[in-house]
Amino acid sequence: MAKAYVRQYPRLKVRIPVEYTAGEVWYRCVAITLGGGGLFLTQVTGLESGKEISIRFRPAKHLPVVKAKALVRYLVAEQGAGIELTEISAADRQRLLRLIHQKSGDRRLQRRARLATQVQCEQTMTLAFSHDISPGGMFIETTDLMPVGSLLTVRFNLNNLDRVVTATAHVAYHIEKLGMGVLFSEIDPEDRDAIQEYVQSAPLPPERKPAASPSG
Repeated sequence: MAKAYVRQYPRLKVRIPVEYTAGEVWYRCVAITLGGGGLFLTQVTGLESGKEISIRFRPAKHLPVVKAKALVRYLVAEQGAGIELTEISAADRQRLLRLIHQKSGDRRLQRRARLATQVQCEQTMTLAFSHDISPGGMFIETTDLMPVGSLLTVRFNLNNLDRVVTATAHVAYHIEKLGMGVLFSEIDPEDRDAIQEYVQSAPLPPERKPAASPSG
């Protein structure tokens, strides 16, 4: 089986005002990528790799302002900075993950497709179902949540196709009362290709522009 590298958390295309500071002065910028683990900021000033900052932003109009500590992981010349959320409340992290989970596929940075199928897992006897899938992983709807980092062996049918996919995966994150996101760590190349073909052939949802919201 081949191993695939993907990020731990899903990401979403956005356009959100963000404020940040590394001292007493607050600067304003715009986030164009939102993930459970961090953001990509544009229009930044005075940031450098490895710098610790405080940030605040409202991810959506109906959600409260998120206040967190972050670390500048990298800079892209004339584009912006990628930051990691190093200190964020569990409740805020859940809000971000739930928001990303609920958004249509046209705003997710890794394309995925709906997949309604039963998922068998050797490590649990609870009945589980797939919510969506990408070549890198899937979201499993279940009330029997395994600890983050747990290794699982999952087995499922790829929609109405005859192919049965078996893969080793690890639990990347939880969303309370919904389920868990898993990443494929070992999967046959032919199975990954079949998933890729399935995802690419799935219809795209209607295009919707992300609405900017004040950082508060």
